[in-house]
Amino acid sequence: MILGALVADAAAVGLHWIYDQQHIRKLAPEAPEFIPPAAKNYEGVPSYFAHPTLAVGAQSQYGVQSLVMLRALDNADGRYDPAAYAARFRAHFGYGGAYVGYIDHATRDTLDNFRRFSDAAQACAQALPFDGDPRVRAALVTEALDHISRYQGDELAKSYEAAIAKDHTDPATRRFAALLLPKLAAIPPATGASDLQLPAIAKLPPLVSLLVATGMTQECTFDKAVASAIKLTNDHPVAADYGLVCASMMRAALMNASVPDIIDAGRAAAGSESAALLDEALRMRDRPNDQVTAHFGMACDLPYGVPSAVHNIATASSFADAVRSNIYGGGDSCGRAMLVGAVMGAVHGVGGTRGIPPEWIKRLEIKTEVDGLLTNLFH
Repeated sequence: MILGALVADAAAVGLHWIYDQQHIRKLAPEAPEFIPPAAKNYEGVPSYFAHPTLAVGAQSQYGVQSLVMLRALDNADGRYDPAAYAARFRAHFGYGGAYVGYIDHATRDTLDNFRRFSDAAQACAQALPFDGDPRVRAALVTEALDHISRYQGDELAKSYEAAIAKDHTDPATRRFAALLLPKLAAIPPATGASDLQLPAIAKLPPLVSLLVATGMTQECTFDKAVASAIKLTNDHPVAADYGLVCASMMRAALMNASVPDIIDAGRAAAGSESAALLDEALRMRDRPNDQVTAHFGMACDLPYGVPSAVHNIATASSFADAVRSNIYGGGDSCGRAMLVGAVMGAVHGVGGTRGIPPEWIKRLEIKTEVDGLLTNLFH
């Protein structure tokens, strides 16, 4: 599943965000995958050239978000820790982080929201009397925010008090810490962007894979983990709805369900509006996927991309067929790739006539790192 999502994303990068389907077919009439990103391919047609620095085999911002989740799961010894994932996300995509590339709306607004929250926390701390080292004050703020992200109520107070007692012996510092915690806890927490676009589902392939591998497939624990991961970047009811649809399909795929049953699993998790769009897409099985994509919309919104991806999964004969259909659909092909590639990779595996082509996997720029992470987490 994870390889499928990453391969499908990387395969689409070179023609990502071209909104002229005929132009895409002229550029790549037979094999649109792994086209080198080039500005000339975007001239004269509705498009946005977002990846001028990427080479063939690199991930779009969607694939990078999936990789960040995979790293976070590995760093937490095979557990999903929402606070640790949030911290890793901010560290990678935020100011001074390792990421260089296109920043989508959801990521940008999420980072801004976290920055405003951090600024409010620092201002709150500076308003309290403290005569000690400013670096100690900053460390106390960091410690308090970490505990606030993990605990609530009496457990929060006890865990923070124990941490302060362990690391600080100065009575004045302890008094300051005791005053600081309730002040910071009263600040409204940082939220993800109010955004209903496809970045919401980018982190799901690694997360769902881990939840299934560790037996956390019951609705209560599964839905809670999925919801928290989506909300980190996309705090919007539409994102929550479609995110659970996509996660339910991925879970069914990993549990060896048939394609019709996978689609039924997503349909069962859908709200009324998303279910109606999925049903509409499935009634169009006799039409090619590029027409269906144009019908719903080629842009980044989940109500456009998910119905197109579900139609693709329902009608494609193989992983390669699904990836090519997705690219020929145009627009936000990398966003749709995260669902299409994850499900088709889980269904068909690697190799053979229907699975992920091994030569495509070899083209992944991050293949060596991903191989190591998958070995750590799943073997």
